[in-house]
Amino acid sequence: MPSYAKTHIIRPAEKAASRGELLRWAGWFFLANSFVALLIALRYLTAVQFPDGDYTTIFSILAFIGHFASLGFIGALLLFLPILLFPRRPFIFGLGILIALIFILGITLDTFIFSQYRFHFNGMVMNLLLGGAAEEIFTFSAFLWTMLGLFVLVLIGFQFWLSRRVWSFVLATPHRPFGYIAGFLLFAIFFAQNVLYAWADANTYTPITKQIRFLPAYKPLTADRWFIARGWAEPKDRASLARIDTSSSLNYPTQPLNCTAKTTPLNIVYIVVDSWRFDTLTAKATPNMYRFAKNALVFNNHYSGANSTRTGIFTLFYGLPGTYWHAMLAEQRGAEFINQLIAQNYQLGIFASAKLYSPEFDRTVFANVKNLRLQSKGRSPHQRDQNIRDEFLGFLDKQADKQSPFFGFLFFDSPHGYDFPHDYPLTFEPSLKAVNYLALNNSYDRTPLFNRYQNSVHFVDNLIASILDKLKTQKLLDNTVVVITGDHGQEFNDNKLNYWGHNSNFSPWQTRVPLVIRWPGKNAQHINKQTSHFDISPTLMNDVLGCNNDLHDYSSGNHLLTGEPGSYLLLSNYNQFAVMEEQRLTVVDEFGNVDILDEHYRNIPDATLSNSRMLSVMDEMSRFYKK
Repeated sequence: MPSYAKTHIIRPAEKAASRGELLRWAGWFFLANSFVALLIALRYLTAVQFPDGDYTTIFSILAFIGHFASLGFIGALLLFLPILLFPRRPFIFGLGILIALIFILGITLDTFIFSQYRFHFNGMVMNLLLGGAAEEIFTFSAFLWTMLGLFVLVLIGFQFWLSRRVWSFVLATPHRPFGYIAGFLLFAIFFAQNVLYAWADANTYTPITKQIRFLPAYKPLTADRWFIARGWAEPKDRASLARIDTSSSLNYPTQPLNCTAKTTPLNIVYIVVDSWRFDTLTAKATPNMYRFAKNALVFNNHYSGANSTRTGIFTLFYGLPGTYWHAMLAEQRGAEFINQLIAQNYQLGIFASAKLYSPEFDRTVFANVKNLRLQSKGRSPHQRDQNIRDEFLGFLDKQADKQSPFFGFLFFDSPHGYDFPHDYPLTFEPSLKAVNYLALNNSYDRTPLFNRYQNSVHFVDNLIASILDKLKTQKLLDNTVVVITGDHGQEFNDNKLNYWGHNSNFSPWQTRVPLVIRWPGKNAQHINKQTSHFDISPTLMNDVLGCNNDLHDYSSGNHLLTGEPGSYLLLSNYNQFAVMEEQRLTVVDEFGNVDILDEHYRNIPDATLSNSRMLSVMDEMSRFYKK
């Protein structure tokens, strides 16, 4: 390195830096900063349990190097256009140092956030920091704040020193192929770790898949079909879960469960209708379920925990926010509700119209269910719905002579696809012959489409009628808790904002669903307080499965009947979440950008984040991780 500095000294001072030299400087400068970021990022390892195994170790080393090298490449890329347009060394150095400082400080800040909350820095956290919540997010002592200030000063000095040393290196090696060699090796590492992750994901190799959560902004490659087509992974309907790692970064449940099976256990049946709006539990649209509800508990202000199937079913069974989906999937952690059913020798009848491996409920909710039925027969939703109805009726017949209790899960799909048999008598007209999604816009007449949707709900109601009749004729209603609900709602431009279907916003049209529970020994009544999917399984675990823990040991919910609604409801989908409060909805997208909306999904002028509320939300989204 001294020889490089000497070469720099004898270079004529008046000669301006070339664009090529500045581009090489940017590449090496940010490669060096990537190494610095990698060293700082080792702090993430204090927040996770590093599993054993050669494959895992190799992947983790490759992932760290490849990921942070790619982040450094982005930094160098940001200098590309300035170098082309204004190739002045002081300006480029100053800009590069500023970007590098933001990069390194961002990684440092993220390690502190992750160690405390188990998620990464985003726009929401930035809003909280700028809003004065820094001292609540970071519980630093005065000494730590002083050390952090010194770190920033040292980092600034280091960046100035590093920029000059890298420049000396660039001038001393004008025709050396070091850059090409380094670039090729880093690309090979980046490619290899992505391929290794894709293989692990296709083969449910959780020691690898669980590692990516602690890398900020990591977007993994998946290629299930490619590996399956070449015989390097088993098809999802025959996949083995033998390579599940037992170590965990999750703290779920937070306390060991203390459950004692009842001497006279109740059966439990979940009947779930995909995309079922709260306002279509009516005498006309669902006459059979409406009649059944007259002798049941009816919850008139009930919400799913999501606006999509993946997280709607997740919240129903786990009683946890959908933000835990990725961690549960990465570790193949089944829902404690299902685990307790298995522990208490319940016979399980799981019948879903749609495939249970897309979304990956076979690797989350039902991960511990042996011989899980993964898919149904039929080419259309209505055919598959008929199939699960028929198979469940057969399942009920088999339970007649068994002494053990049973759990049934039926998941109907026809309303999701606006589907019913072509010769099905229409209750609602005019009804569309076929749905043209491209035609939907803000001026589209919703009535024919909504009528088609209601006809599909009516069809499913007819299928469910035979199940309810079977339960009645076999006298099973006397010892069976029957839960009827939806996974999420369905919108038809109700707010005149051109939203159709679901998974696009968190308005009540997409998140509010019916809930009917017929519970032996409980009188029929209408309950108007706000309830949610978070409350259902924990209530049954407490009252039916004899789990004596505080419900918050294993869920975010409250008791459906005796509990009081929380001060907010945390809704989510795969990448976003929303905090629903009275007359206010705070929506946070996957990048942390925040919108604060009213009940009609319009922005509230001059609204600001509630620091105390969002800090409470952050705690709930991190409470079930080990710390």
